Amino acid sequence: MRWRSEISPLLLTLAAAGVDAIVILGFNVLTAAQTGNTVLLAVAVARGDAETGSSAAVSVAAFVAGAIVGELLCRRPGSGRRRAPVILPALLIEMLLLIALLLLWLLTEPAAGRSAIALAASAMGIQSAAVLRLQGPSTTYITGMLATFSTGYVRWIRAGRVRRPRSRSAESNAEPPDRLPWRNSLIWVVYLSGAIACGILFLRSGVLALLVPIAAICAVIAIEPSAPAAETGDGARNHR
Repeated sequence: MRWRSEISPLLLTLAAAGVDAIVILGFNVLTAAQTGNTVLLAVAVARGDAETGSSAAVSVAAFVAGAIVGELLCRRPGSGRRRAPVILPALLIEMLLLIALLLLWLLTEPAAGRSAIALAASAMGIQSAAVLRLQGPSTTYITGMLATFSTGYVRWIRAGRVRRPRSRSAESNAEPPDRLPWRNSLIWVVYLSGAIACGILFLRSGVLALLVPIAAICAVIAIEPSAPAAETGDGARNHR
């Protein structure tokens, strides 16, 4: 069913936003948005802030490692045309990493530190690799997603004008529009709302706020097995 392929990116976006909000409140680094985290690393080096710099470096390294693992999981032989066999192993590992993060943080707080950062960043790297493999809308690269929404919306408007052409040649030469330009704006809204909600939950309930991203991943695992693979025209551009 098409609704399943549409709701899964929203749930993954909620998970990424929640993890980022919780970890930045807990450890002052990002684990999904590595663009901002790279800036944090650079600023920490410039200031001579070894604590923040080392935490940011751990996050970057763990994200890269997670993305490598995620790609290996997603490219396993016999994946076929259906989406579920391609990303389910990656989603399961991501869920286990987030559960391990929750338990580690509960049992060792406030000493979890870089181990917690590494678990969170690895999970986000795996998720990013899975979404890239599917060429779906970005769930962690919000800068690229906003750019895709903006350019896709312009192409969508232009396509509406081209559909009233004087000749068919003009229509055939037109660049194909994004089919669902609004989807990227919805993902941004979900990311913002999820980060706010999980941030408030963390400030009030502590690390138990991680149950929100864990639940989101579980929901994707539950609905993905029968979701057909659908390549989208905007996916690849989100990750540039």
